[in-house]
Amino acid sequence: MKKMRKIFAVLLTLAMVFGMSMTSFAATKDTATITVNNADKATLTYAQVIKADQSTETGWAFVNTEVANAYKTAFKATDDQAAIKAMLPAANVDANKLGAAQAKAANHVTFNAMANPQTVDAAGVYLVKATEVGYTYNIMSAYIGFGEVTITGEKYDYPSLVDAELGAKKTPTKVEKEAVDTDNVVATGDILTYKVKTNVPFIAPTDTDKTFWAYDELTGAEYTEKETATITLGGENVTTAYPINWNTDKAKFSVDLSNMINDANSNAGKEVVITYKVKVTANNDIITNKATAGHKGTTDFGSKEINVYQGNITLTKTGENDVKLANAGFEVRKDSKDSDALKFTQLTDGVYKYDPNGTDTVTEVFTKADGTVKVQGLDVGTYYFKETTAPKGYSVNQNQSTATLNVKDKASAVLTTTTSMTDTKLSALPSTGGIGTTIFTIAGCLIMIAAAGLFFASRKKTNK
Repeated sequence: MKKMRKIFAVLLTLAMVFGMSMTSFAATKDTATITVNNADKATLTYAQVIKADQSTETGWAFVNTEVANAYKTAFKATDDQAAIKAMLPAANVDANKLGAAQAKAANHVTFNAMANPQTVDAAGVYLVKATEVGYTYNIMSAYIGFGEVTITGEKYDYPSLVDAELGAKKTPTKVEKEAVDTDNVVATGDILTYKVKTNVPFIAPTDTDKTFWAYDELTGAEYTEKETATITLGGENVTTAYPINWNTDKAKFSVDLSNMINDANSNAGKEVVITYKVKVTANNDIITNKATAGHKGTTDFGSKEINVYQGNITLTKTGENDVKLANAGFEVRKDSKDSDALKFTQLTDGVYKYDPNGTDTVTEVFTKADGTVKVQGLDVGTYYFKETTAPKGYSVNQNQSTATLNVKDKASAVLTTTTSMTDTKLSALPSTGGIGTTIFTIAGCLIMIAAAGLFFASRKKTNK
């Protein structure tokens, strides 16, 4: 029994010693993962630029001299450790300087293909690059540090490697164009609002061309109310900082947005919206607007062209037996027979453009030799054609012809429709002094002579 007590005491002592030394024997996590979110379709690569080094003042060191020089230059530091101190604490680092350092350092390391997530076995800072068609990405940096880690209830003691999770910041290289009109149909003289939308691109600080421009070009319209044009960056009005250069002779404008670019790419991905107005002047029922964005004079960051449409109506004037009648004159009204006659500018024989603000306009339009008259530059609605001048030998038709232009949802082409009107020949009227009375006079005289002859013949016979 004494022996058993001694054995139990020894075992209890060993258990207490083992329990007190558990901390010394606790496991550490010797690998970590780098995970990049918002980059599902991107191709990822990574490279280490800072590593752990317990022999230095900060405990960190650059992976090579060229990388160190990139960071020293960006942070204007005299030595490697001063450059690393400039990034501590991380929350207070100068984003512009860090962005410049990363971009330059990326030229002096070898990037390897990266899984997502990617496992690494060394603490430090890793640069991550992403590429994807239709997008630009900021260079990202992942910090793998030391710490206590708990994974699914299992605790790992210091100095375990801590995982890093990044949110990719990507910018679409495209331009969106929008005409603020519900049905995409307008009339000549209408004021139309356009919105050009693009995004500030990521441009590496090491790139020699850091320009960023937006361009716009019109056909069938002219810029108007220029003082109301606005530019926003990420929803903030920045119009005064980015003046628009209007080239009214060529219906174009350009705007230099290069100051939105900085070494930190802090604006990369933010939406730029340019809003402006135009007045429709089209002669062919199509208003075309093309917007582009890119380095100066290029379309590197995308382009977009959109069309807005007008409507036209062709009236055919006929007589009896479907004879086509020229020189028939009409007034055209919209939405009501009693509204004011519309004003038109003649483009060619039998073709007229609606022109409410024109200086040399007419309210009467005439058919050409084939009996047709075309009016264009019209918005959706019902139009009434009232004959005001009939062709020679025909009477004015007192009934008005109608034609309706309509569209379902949004127009994707010029709206066209037709109508017609038939005239009748003038009716014959009685005339005076014509040959008709002469014939009757002669006939009457002949009858009287015949009657006289018969009378005298009759008397002569009686006397005998």
